[in-house]
Amino acid sequence: MSSSTLPAALQNPDPAATYQAAYDALSKAYWGASDLSNKDMIHSAQEGIHDIITALNEQKLASNTELFIQLNPKIKAVNVALQKIKDEIAQITKNINTASAVTSAITKVLSCWP
Repeated sequence: MSSSTLPAALQNPDPAATYQAAYDALSKAYWGASDLSNKDMIHSAQEGIHDIITALNEQKLASNTELFIQLNPKIKAVNVALQKIKDEIAQITKNINTASAVTSAITKVLSCWP
């Protein structure tokens, strides 16, 4: 019997998706928690889940070198476009808050992918 014919409860789920669903559910629970102690407990669990999801996602990319190689030219092209927007942001928008937010976001991206 293939996994696609098994009931959903018996199929082997994607661990990252499973953790994400738990994280999302905890987010709702956090706002409904009755006291600070419960909120702290939920937040602590969310931090651990975030670390797991991050590690799982990094493992997927690291184990799929071919995907990264294929993605690299697109990353470089997008980064060139982002740098241009960053350089010209004063002409693109006169809203200082928007310009600042765009510049900050682009700087973060470019620092991750030189």
